[in-house]
Amino acid sequence: MKTTSILLGFTLLILISCNSTKELGGKSFKYKSKKRTLELIFDNDSICRLRNTFYCNDIDINVKELTIISRYKRIKDTLYLRNINCKQDSCKYGLFIPIPPQDCKQCSFLNEKSRAHPITFGPNYSTDYQKYGLVPNIDIDTLHVIKNKILLYKHDAKTSIGFIFK
Repeated sequence: MKTTSILLGFTLLILISCNSTKELGGKSFKYKSKKRTLELIFDNDSICRLRNTFYCNDIDINVKELTIISRYKRIKDTLYLRNINCKQDSCKYGLFIPIPPQDCKQCSFLNEKSRAHPITFGPNYSTDYQKYGLVPNIDIDTLHVIKNKILLYKHDAKTSIGFIFK
């Protein structure tokens, strides 16, 4: 009898803990890099926001914080996001939000100079802007939940960007 009670209690604990990781409403997941936070915020069981915040006081107020609101649906470990401005299944935003060059000392990766590729022979490496300043745009996207983290990966014929939210 005592073994059955312990087994039942353990099973209940596992079910409750698994269920809490499945529910996203009210939770947020963050990606942090140099002078910036990218946050995926789940407002409820169908609406989420992707908010990018640059921690620089000397940039245009219109790019300091950018937010995209989306509807989402979770099926097992896959999240399907659709920008709230998208009509049906036809939505063609670019991979990332274009940010005009900023004359900025605190976030030098947003300057014009940080966007230029040096001429090299061999592999091309990412610029500082590509490493720290690209803000993903959400149109119709698929994200993956892996061990309490969320993976966002987008690509086209020339470019790819990816983020792991914790």
